[in-house]
Amino acid sequence: TARRSALAGMSIPAYARQNLAWAARPPGPQSFWHAVGTAVRGIGRQIDAVGVGLQGDCAYHEKLVMPVTAVAVGGKAPAIAAAGFVAPSANLVGEVSMGEGATAWYASLLRGDCGKPTSVGAGSQIGDRATVTSSQIGAKTWIGAGATLVDCSVGDGASIGLGATVCAGASVGDGAVLTAGAGLPAGRGGAPK
Repeated sequence: TARRSALAGMSIPAYARQNLAWAARPPGPQSFWHAVGTAVRGIGRQIDAVGVGLQGDCAYHEKLVMPVTAVAVGGKAPAIAAAGFVAPSANLVGEVSMGEGATAWYASLLRGDCGKPTSVGAGSQIGDRATVTSSQIGAKTWIGAGATLVDCSVGDGASIGLGATVCAGASVGDGAVLTAGAGLPAGRGGAPK
């Protein structure tokens, strides 16, 4: 266990840390230790239930929130089967569809729960920390890191720069380029390059 705690603080990739932890497991078949672990966790849940019963209304319920990638809202769930990559920390909420080979990178947020769906065309990329709400993104389009798009349309092959903002009702044409940090006001259109 000292070796495992030492591994937890090391600056090594998660897969390497997992391999080292696996090498430090107790001897014997994995199925045996899985069964023992499952039994111990079950006993722990039963002890917790007894404690909650004794405390009644004063009981504290610990809820560990797990990272969520896809969340259904109003019976509409994200469609990401064709996506090339969806980062574990990306969040897709409601009616979101991603085309063939489209990507949603780390901490990006795609929302289709605000009355209109969000669609991302084939081969398009949604950058780190980008927020796309109720928007239509064309094919082979690049949305830069930290960009914000709300209720807008972006044409095929367009490029939205890092930290750029495209406001509600705006339209970015095919092949258009919106530079980093730029803003496209509501109802305006961005001409092709």
